[in-house]
Amino acid sequence: MSTKHNAPDRIHVDPESDDFDIRSWPFFGIVQLTGRYHLKLDAMLKPIGMDVPRWRVLMIVSSQGSASVTEISEIAVTKMSTMAKIIQRMTAQDLVSTRPSPDDARTTIVTITDAGRDVIQQIRKKVSRLSDRAFDGVSKKELELLNSIINKIHYNLTF
Repeated sequence: MSTKHNAPDRIHVDPESDDFDIRSWPFFGIVQLTGRYHLKLDAMLKPIGMDVPRWRVLMIVSSQGSASVTEISEIAVTKMSTMAKIIQRMTAQDLVSTRPSPDDARTTIVTITDAGRDVIQQIRKKVSRLSDRAFDGVSKKELELLNSIINKIHYNLTF
């Protein structure tokens, strides 16, 4: 049974509500925030021949050591076919290498190359400055609360 109509303090986030205001809808704010972040990040990455999707792959693979295309796709919230194309381009650029999984030949494992590590070091410096700017004035406690709320909403959408 849905409880959305039993929570008057939440009615403004229900698109069916007469009180609905898109500017107050958290998903609207999240999309605007993500869009603005990507615009800034794209501007930083373009001079070194990179883009946001490849940055995501490099960050995911470098943080995990290696990962399957499926895992990367799920973490990046990107369609499998799109992610496979991104990884193929990155392999041709020698940013990552791929190999069949020893456990399942249908699974492709992606590993960052030395060239990929060099690129990621350049990018991290740039992204660090953007991150500092984005979180200026946000306390550690506020950031923890934000991450907690994001995790709850993400869990709710994982059905």
